[in-house]
Amino acid sequence: MKYQNGTASLEAALSLCAQQPDVRVLRRVGPIDRLVSERATRGRVRRIGIVDTEATSTNARSAELLDIAVAVLLVDAAGELIGVEKTLQSLRDPGGPIPAEVTKLTGITNEMVAGRILNQEKWARLLSGCDLLVAHNASYDVPIVERFLPEIVGQAWACSMRQIGWLDHGFDGAKLGHLLMQIGRFNSGHRAAADVISLCHLLAHRDANGRTLMSELLEKAACDTVRIDAKGTDFAVKDRLRDRRYRWDPAGKAWWIAVCEDEVDEERRWLEFEIGCRNPVMTVMTARTRFR
Repeated sequence: MKYQNGTASLEAALSLCAQQPDVRVLRRVGPIDRLVSERATRGRVRRIGIVDTEATSTNARSAELLDIAVAVLLVDAAGELIGVEKTLQSLRDPGGPIPAEVTKLTGITNEMVAGRILNQEKWARLLSGCDLLVAHNASYDVPIVERFLPEIVGQAWACSMRQIGWLDHGFDGAKLGHLLMQIGRFNSGHRAAADVISLCHLLAHRDANGRTLMSELLEKAACDTVRIDAKGTDFAVKDRLRDRRYRWDPAGKAWWIAVCEDEVDEERRWLEFEIGCRNPVMTVMTARTRFR
């Protein structure tokens, strides 16, 4: 009688596929605690809260919160994950019908959230106990979270989408799902808890020097930056501003960029001599003010 080891056969097939230049193997993300490093702890250990939300629209200033999740990670000074302290996820009734396109994207239905109330005290206590909160698109998540949890206004935040040099590390995009596939992983669904798990896997990924991407994010978050608003520029120069990675702020009606303090003088000279903007508005930003 012949017995076949299905697991061994699968691994052999995957190993063979991985050796082929025209084949890419993706593995489903696993539990976060499997990412805990076996390296010796170095320096101060901080609580890093990985946060994600799902809401009723893409307008962060008016969207109603539907789903929120967090994983509180214990991270040492080298950016190594040394423990998972707590995870939490909650649904919330937005007080009105969920747009059909949101249900298609997230799978969250009106029936799932009916009557659900966010325990603000529990969430505020958990998030305020973190040294740093991280979201993949903090400019979207921060206004939503702070509107429903005003007790945490003033917390330090970092944005993994904009504060990690994805292109420098060989990635060709910045969207969460796409980045995840580029490290050989995939996840199912587009829910807050699933996205938190995906982001934890990305931040535990190591660069060419063996450092976690979390370490880079922590360094960027700790540095002050200066927001430069190019007020009063002509419409004709918009493409040049966009090429230099300026972004349009519809509320302030100006193109803007955030740079390190030692890059301010160079940026001001470029604006004056190349764009004709002699009086840009400059604002110093920290992790506590950067995404508000």
